This record gives sequence, C-alpha cells and structure tokens, in this order.
Amino acid sequence: MQSEINPGSLLSWSDVTWQIAEVDSRGRLVRLGAHPFSLALMFGIVAAGCLSFALGAWQFFSGSQIVRRERDEGLSDRLEKVGQELDEEMFSVMRLLKQHVELSGSHSESLSKVSDSLVSSTSPDRIRAVIQFLVSENKKVQTEVNDLNARLQQSQQQIEKLRISLSDSHRLGMMDAVTSLKNRHWLEVNLPKEVQVAADANDPLSIIMADVDHFKRINDTFGHAVGDEILRRFAELLSKNIKGRDTAARYGGEEFIVVLPQTRLAGAKNLGEQIRSELECKKWMHHRTGQPIGKVTASFGIVELRRGEECDDFLDRADAKLYEAKALGRNRVVVDN
Repeated sequence: MQSEINPGSLLSWSDVTWQIAEVDSRGRLVRLGAHPFSLALMFGIVAAGCLSFALGAWQFFSGSQIVRRERDEGLSDRLEKVGQELDEEMFSVMRLLKQHVELSGSHSESLSKVSDSLVSSTSPDRIRAVIQFLVSENKKVQTEVNDLNARLQQSQQQIEKLRISLSDSHRLGMMDAVTSLKNRHWLEVNLPKEVQVAADANDPLSIIMADVDHFKRINDTFGHAVGDEILRRFAELLSKNIKGRDTAARYGGEEFIVVLPQTRLAGAKNLGEQIRSELECKKWMHHRTGQPIGKVTASFGIVELRRGEECDDFLDRADAKLYEAKALGRNRVVVDN
C-alpha cells in the first residue's frame, strides 16, 4: 500500500502518521520518534535505499551481461579454434597429396627412362642392373605409399574429431545451459525459417509463450538453485508434452516459447491448458530441507501466424497475450481472437 504525500500532510505531520520502525541485528523493533530529525533521517534512508537498489541492479544486470558475454566469447573462441585446426589439417592433407603426385611423376619418369634403356640393352649384366633398379624403385614407391596411407589415416581421424567438436560447439551454441532446451539464439535463427515455410506452404503455425509466475519471489525466498531447478522441471514438462516437429525453447529468464508447426490455434490452446494444469497440480518442496515451496504456476499467451505476418510481429502478438494473461491474474491461458 502506498501513502500519498502532499504539502498538507507535511503540515499536519504528527507522531502517529510519521513514525519509522526498524529491526536491529538482534531482531528487536526500534522506533524513531517524530522529531524533524527523524523525518530527515527517513528521507535519508529512503534515498540510500534507492541508491543501493540502483547500484545492486546495475551490478546484477552488468554482471549477467558479463557472464553471458564471456560465455558467448568463449564459444566463439572455441569455434574459431576448431575452424583453424580444421583448415590446417585440410592443408596438411592437400600438401601430402601434392607430394605424392610429384613423387609419382618422378617415379614414372624414371621408369620410362629405364624402359627405353632396357629395350636397347643386350648385356646380361646390364639387364640385371635394370631389374635391380626396378625392384629398388618399387620398394621405394611401396614405402612412400604406406607412409602416405598412414598419414592420411591419421589426418582422417583428426578431421573426424574436429568435425565432432565443431558439431558439439554448434549444438552448444543453440542450447540453454540450465534447461537443455533450445535457446534464444536458436529461436532467432529458426523461427523465421518456420514462419517462411508455413507461409510458402500455406500451413498453420502457432506459438505458445509461457512465463513462470512470481519467479523472482521464488528466487528471493528460496535461492537461485531452487529457481534453476524449477526452470528445469518446467522445461521437462514442456518437452514431455510436445512431439514431432514441435520445439520448446527458453526465450530468456523464466520465459519460454513452444513452436508448433502445422498446428491450429485450438490445438495450441489445448496444449497450453494441459501444461498449465499439470504444472499447477505439482507439489514443490526444497530438495535439501524439505521445506514446502508452495504452488508454482505459469501464464500463457498463444497466437497463430496470420497471412503475410512477419516473424517479429508474430512474437509481439504472443508477448501481448502473455502480458494480458498476467494482467488478468496469472495462471491462465490467453488465446488470440
């Protein structure tokens, strides 16, 4: 409840209306009287609190951005390193093949000369020398071929490892670390494609935007470990209820999006209601202390793609319906008309 402050209320200030109460380190209630100094102290405390909150908020968001930036930079560095190693290995293979071609050409030239010499030779010693040369050249070629095969096999194994590493890096770049769902980057890359595919084929496409209700209060009361666990369980609930080409992704914070290709609004609504109901029925408690957490609910905004609609407008409509669900009291599904 907020009290309105106006000049009249300041003039009629009394001990009853302007007392301040604090709790000291021992949990005792300390009251500050109605002396003007107390009023000044109250304003000082409020100002300090606002400054502290602003500083804390700045540190939190800047810290989150730093962590996210460091994670993105780490992934980018990893991709760049793998790409460089893959390029170096491919250049190595090309260099080996070039050397082999040059050696093969040199051996072919030598054999051609020996062949001409053999035709004109009549002396047994000369013929024997030519044959010994051919045997020596054959052994040399065989050794070089065996070495080349071994080095090519090593390169093939290294390239396969790098390919797997590159694939893993790409996968991690599209995955949320907390919930193991697709992340916002995946949505930014793939949702426009789904919109385009649906538009080209004139197929339906719906999305569900969901947000865990009062999530900040859960974090503040029980800690971020419990909050992350609830996000993971909610992600599992989403994954359990979708199928086929449907994809669940964490959009950010406690907000999720379910992409439903070839799904009409009615089907998306039924799915949203099913997920909402299952979540509401779950009983939650602290995994270490056993302390009851209470009921956890979520709000849902659901829309179907309109003809000629852009991806950003599609998302904005879903966000508006989610906001409407929260404004109406949360723990409900609001569907576009």
